[in-house]
This record gives sequence, C-alpha cells and structure tokens, in this order.
Amino acid sequence: MYANFIATLVPAWMPARLFWAYLVGFGFVAAAIGAVVERMTRPTGTLLGVMFLLFVTMLHIPRIVTHARDGNEWTSGFVALAMCGGAWILAGASPLGERETADPFLKLGPYFFGTAMVAFGIQHFVSARLTIRVGPPWFPVRPLWANFTGAALIVAGAAIIVRRKARLAATLLGAILFLSFLFLHILRILVNLRDPGPWTSGFEILAMCGSALVLVSALPRDSK
Repeated sequence: MYANFIATLVPAWMPARLFWAYLVGFGFVAAAIGAVVERMTRPTGTLLGVMFLLFVTMLHIPRIVTHARDGNEWTSGFVALAMCGGAWILAGASPLGERETADPFLKLGPYFFGTAMVAFGIQHFVSARLTIRVGPPWFPVRPLWANFTGAALIVAGAAIIVRRKARLAATLLGAILFLSFLFLHILRILVNLRDPGPWTSGFEILAMCGSALVLVSALPRDSK
C-alpha cells in the first residue's frame, strides 16, 4: 500500500529500491505464516532476525549518525533491534528437529530485546514529547504515567539482560505493552484510519508484546 514511500527508506546506493520494498513486504507475510506453522517457526524466526539486524546496520545506524539529535531516529533503530531480538527469541524457543543443532547467535535475542527496552525507558525521561504523548488524552497526570512506564521498561529490560527475575520481568513487560496497544494505539488507529503511522506504531508494540510473552514461555519456571 505504501511501497513508494518505503522505497525512499532503502539506502540510495542500492539499485531497484522499489523491488526491495516489495520483497520485504512479501518477507513479512511469509514470516507471519512461518511463525504459526511449527516446522517453519525456527527458520522463520532466524531469517527474520537477520533481516531486522540488516535494517539496524544498513538503515538505522547511518541515519542515527547523521541525525544524532533526532529522537525518532533512535526510536526507530531500537525498534528494529527489539524486533531482531524478538524474532531470535521465537526461533530459540522453537523445538529442534532431529538433525538440527542450536544456532549459538540466537542467544543474543533476549539481550537485544532487553537493551531496546532499556533504551525506550530512557527515552521516556529525556524526551518531553514522549512524556506528553504517553497515555490516552483523557488520562490524568500523563507525565507521571510516562515516568512510571519509563522506569518499568528500564527495570524490566535490565532484568532480562542480567537474567534476574527475567520471567517475571518479561511477564510484566508483556502486560505493559499490551495495555499500551489496547488503550493508546488502538484509539490512535481508529482516529487516523488512513494514516500509516499509527498502524505501524501500534503493531510494532503488539509484536514486542508477543516477543515478551514468547520469552516468558521459553524461560524455565524456576529461573531467578
């Protein structure tokens, strides 16, 4: 639907930018199917994580370097890192086949995901725009809610990184992200049905919620 706009995000030095926009779109659809088909989940999550890691290195890091003071660029970069981590969490949680061996780099998934959550939490404190936007318009004391959310993201992300109370942290993180999708992003989508921005932000939050819940299922119940 927005291929021409997405093509502008592809690095200028890459040929056939519109082709890559469509290819990534097909890749997302294939990943959605693979995520729910048991035999396809592990390779799907692995390849999806690689694609998001390429986004981080080829698209977002150069943009962050060029626009270091733009908080939106930092947010987009860490969203891609969280998506990479979530995809590898999904792959790592999938059972191995008889002839398969565990891919060691998939262990980076929780660390990428946790790092992104810490970064999002810090942004709640350093960005006044986030403080204003967090919470529904009718919600009282929105700055206080933004600071609480920021602190929760930092604590939960740090717990996942250091593997202390990681299962509890991932559970609370999934709940926070789902409530954010339910009470904030759905409303924005409904008010701006033809604007792709709220749709993208809302489903990014939902995807990260799913990643947190997959991490909960992957961690042992007796984990510290």
